[in-house]
Amino acid sequence: MTEENYNYRTSQTLLCNQFPGKGKLKIPVIPKFQENSGDFDDLLLIGFDKTHPEDQNHLDRMVHFFLYDYRFERVWKNPEADIEKLSRYRAVLSPDFSMYLEMAPAMQMYNVFRNRWCGAYWASKGIRVIPTVNWGDESTFDFCFDGIEKGSVVAVSTYMASEHDHRKDQKEWFMAGYNEMLRRIEPERIICYNTPFPEMQGDIVYVDYERSSWRYMDYDQKAMPHEDLDCYKIGGANHTFCDTMDAYMIGKGGGSAYGGKWRPNPNKPQDQRYLGNPGEIKRTIMNNGDVYKTKMGLMGGRKWNGMRQITTVEISIRTHMTTELAGIIQMNIRFQVRRSIIRMVHQNLRTSARCFA
Repeated sequence: MTEENYNYRTSQTLLCNQFPGKGKLKIPVIPKFQENSGDFDDLLLIGFDKTHPEDQNHLDRMVHFFLYDYRFERVWKNPEADIEKLSRYRAVLSPDFSMYLEMAPAMQMYNVFRNRWCGAYWASKGIRVIPTVNWGDESTFDFCFDGIEKGSVVAVSTYMASEHDHRKDQKEWFMAGYNEMLRRIEPERIICYNTPFPEMQGDIVYVDYERSSWRYMDYDQKAMPHEDLDCYKIGGANHTFCDTMDAYMIGKGGGSAYGGKWRPNPNKPQDQRYLGNPGEIKRTIMNNGDVYKTKMGLMGGRKWNGMRQITTVEISIRTHMTTELAGIIQMNIRFQVRRSIIRMVHQNLRTSARCFA
């Protein structure tokens, strides 16, 4: 065995066993958060993807990871890289690696381990850490609360479980796990990112989702180069062929990977055109005078893989309309023929529809 191979086989990068764990899975334990006076007064959070080494305006916030996993995979792959930056903020919530209901159980266990390992590692470096708690269905309850001491301060988010424009809530799923968390952890406080459900018990610290968003962040344009300011845009990435659409994407972190079941937006009467009998054609006049003919597809039920093909000059209007229905998975606009082909996959539509201009 070469020295290089030996060093790799015995490295903590591979073994990840430097923190004591409890239970059969030996999931690392995040030390209890030591509260300081004023820690939870008018608390706001900042997304990990919005943190910056030169940030001077948001250091009184706690860093959260209620984001798509790809935005923070780096804290697992290279945990040392962000230590100095994270230590500047008031506290850090452990990374909320996803626990989707549809996810393989081994992946759910792995993500719980990564959540706690990162939190324990940051605590060992002097960072003040609060465990983020997430869960799947009841089968995850035997491990998803491991690594958190009884009486700890914890953090949860109701955003992915709440009702949105085109999504019904997933409250039943959320409350089942929340109540089990109360029973097993008996948390001292619960940071709740987004509006709590009325049924939630415990000493809840409500964190306003909107006020914590990038819209209310005061960043110095002179202190950050232009490419860093791009992270404050919705989605955090530029596309050369379309507007960023992450604001309309399916929720992140927990519950169903496909979000709540689709419903018409009560504030948009035009959405009723997506409801009807198979084969029915509906004619809708939009506010701008455009006329839409919507044909109900013949494939109903929970699972549908569909393609919408819209031939139109006003591609941005039609694209925006379709995005709000479910969420874009892939977009390809061919301007030569003024056609947009939008491929969409959504497993909660009860009726598929094909739109014609």
